[in-house]
Amino acid sequence: MDWVPFDTSLEKHPNKALITYMARQFDIEPVLMHHLFIHGIDNCEKVSRFIFPTIDDFHDPFLMNDMKKAIIRIIKALTQKEKIFIYGDYDVDGMTATAILYKALKKFKADVQYRLPLRSEGYGLSPKAMEKVPEDVSLIITVDNGSSAHPAMEVAKRRGMDVIVTDHHEVLGPHPDCYAFINPKRHDNTYPFPHLAGAGVALKVVQALFMAGKIPWDKHVYEFIEFATLGTIADLMPLKGENRIICKLGLQKMNYTPTPVLKKLFEMLRIKYVDSSTISFQIGPIFNSSGRIGDPNEAVDILVNPLCTKADLYALITLNKKRQQMTKEQFQRIEEQIIQNQWYKQNVIVVCDDFHSGIIGLIAAKIANKFKKPAIVISLTGAGSARSVNATDFSMINVIKKCSHFLTKYGGHRAAAGFSIKPDFDHIHAFREAIQLAALDEPPLTPKLKYISTIPLHQFPMHIFDDLGVLEPFGMSFPKPLFYCSPLVIKQFQVFGKNNEHLKLITNEKKAIAFFKGAMANKLQQQSLAECLYTPSCPIKKDFLIHDLRFIQ
Repeated sequence: MDWVPFDTSLEKHPNKALITYMARQFDIEPVLMHHLFIHGIDNCEKVSRFIFPTIDDFHDPFLMNDMKKAIIRIIKALTQKEKIFIYGDYDVDGMTATAILYKALKKFKADVQYRLPLRSEGYGLSPKAMEKVPEDVSLIITVDNGSSAHPAMEVAKRRGMDVIVTDHHEVLGPHPDCYAFINPKRHDNTYPFPHLAGAGVALKVVQALFMAGKIPWDKHVYEFIEFATLGTIADLMPLKGENRIICKLGLQKMNYTPTPVLKKLFEMLRIKYVDSSTISFQIGPIFNSSGRIGDPNEAVDILVNPLCTKADLYALITLNKKRQQMTKEQFQRIEEQIIQNQWYKQNVIVVCDDFHSGIIGLIAAKIANKFKKPAIVISLTGAGSARSVNATDFSMINVIKKCSHFLTKYGGHRAAAGFSIKPDFDHIHAFREAIQLAALDEPPLTPKLKYISTIPLHQFPMHIFDDLGVLEPFGMSFPKPLFYCSPLVIKQFQVFGKNNEHLKLITNEKKAIAFFKGAMANKLQQQSLAECLYTPSCPIKKDFLIHDLRFIQ
């Protein structure tokens, strides 16, 4: 993977004077103001709204197609004491979206229950799942799914049940034939921001419900915004626009007055400061594990229970450790096969084996990261998951769409996709061949890591940690800035982790973690001169994260 500076450095930037002036105005380092300019935040008004968003910056939820119609139907159900059924999804976004809507409806004294499918049952509202909805339910509300659930809608009509679909996934076909269809990705979308997570869409429904009831939204939004933040970051949504407002305010709430369930979890994990990385690498995976190898309904039970115990949370933490071990073992097995069979020479690495269907996405991501090739992983049940290579324009959904005649269903986006395929060896082999040809139409794989500035690690100005905290959250569409450290001698280092898989570098009392690079320790013993790309990590510990490390011959 190439390391390259951004096209225009701060010193040569045509707006250097303005960047320097605004850096003084907002009291942050010029290099970080340059980072904002690179991402289109290039005037005082934009910077102010970016750094100091408020609830007032939320869009009117009634700008969303069918929102008014949906809210009128929900109010009717509340008034007439109808039974409401929430149908969610088994990932963190689906769990948090379910929890948001359930908690809100309970505040309105609704007769409401929820269910999320087990991963083995498949994604979304199926006809079989619709048949299992209790007879006395008259209103079904989906969260984080339903845009393509056409057969299930037919069952609902036959059973005399109204369905409100709330979702955020790409609409790959006609709109579902339901009572109301709320999705900012609709073909005829009228909402200003199309990139909400499923939890974000659920939050907008709740906002609309409070507005319709003339209940002050600004007094109640903080009861739901942490869950919306968790779902948005865990689902890798772009952290710009309304998503940034949600996550900025949600992280502030988590750090100062977290909801009881999250406060207990932070204490158990000894988390003293919560940022986007904490959600991505610690909190999100814990809840996700129940959807991958357990029962996601149990995770929602915990989220909506103000009296949940540490024992409940410990069960989730233990399940996540089991998921981590399973992922490690199954990846190591397929990694050996990829090397032995030279599958890494394919345009797209396509593998099929006895994988647990709940972790095929994780294994695909590991393969793509290890071999810098797009990866598709298929279980023996026919469940498939695909991942593109970071920092490239290679679109997984484009490639899979061209081969959709092999599949029973599919969906996703540029970076990731999922599908189902007939679990037949010859059929999968033909699919693999078709994928290789379809991949030729995509842009060439030239992944690049772009760094903002050259600052030797041992000379990094520590006050920048505080400035970075002001710019949180970082994530999709707004990554943390990378810095280049020119070659230096590394005399102090150590390996850590269960199998010494991680590496810690120490220079001038500055500590930098290189995850999954423990194997480089042997080379460091023989050759200590190295260069790296890094980013400041935790503002409490004042440590760094190594993104890539190279030895100088």
